Amino acid sequence: MKEILIIGGSGAIGSALISEYVNNDIKITIASRKKQNLDPHINQIIYDYEQHNEIKLSTKIKFDLIIFATGHLHNEHFKPEKSLKDIDKNAFQFSYHINCIAPLILLSQLRNNLTDHTKIVFLSARVGSISANELGGWYAYRMSKAALNMMIKNLSIELKRKYKNIIVCGMHPGTVDSKLSKPYSGFVKHGIFTPSQSAAMLKKVIDELNLKHSGKIYDYAFQEIAY
Repeated sequence: MKEILIIGGSGAIGSALISEYVNNDIKITIASRKKQNLDPHINQIIYDYEQHNEIKLSTKIKFDLIIFATGHLHNEHFKPEKSLKDIDKNAFQFSYHINCIAPLILLSQLRNNLTDHTKIVFLSARVGSISANELGGWYAYRMSKAALNMMIKNLSIELKRKYKNIIVCGMHPGTVDSKLSKPYSGFVKHGIFTPSQSAAMLKKVIDELNLKHSGKIYDYAFQEIAY
């Protein structure tokens, strides 16, 4: 039986990914801020990036797939920056913590739960691509996602030294009808996916990942995104 872990299981995409993976051949563990009304066979762990708590799992548990379905663009305190006058140190610290630092710390806690064939997937974003940036703005979000992309590359190099077949990738889920993107969806000129549509496409890409894809960033259509 395969073991998978979804971090951010209470979010729009995380919840949809749970639905995609629920079947008799997969044992699911989810980590989220609050307990949900889910199938009793799903193992739920209360975990909050902001609380700096620790996930403690038996080292006997080895995950075939770990998905970090988390991310921060805005909240009631911080909004995406339009120009230099909007720069706020606290907003930057929060974005970097949620989008990059906390996932890395959590993965460090899970390092004994990896196997030679584990796939580790982080939700990245196309706006984290330096070479594709033509609009500017959104400093904290863009920069923290670019840092996440570097982290993915670093992990793919380090972990391969111990686990020859491990795969570490970033995934852009598209613009999804969710709390994260809703305030800005009116400015989007391309299609907007439902969480279930995005999750189904992400699962298809994840299923097809192999070693040549490790350390890279892909979108929902399996198109590589440049750093």
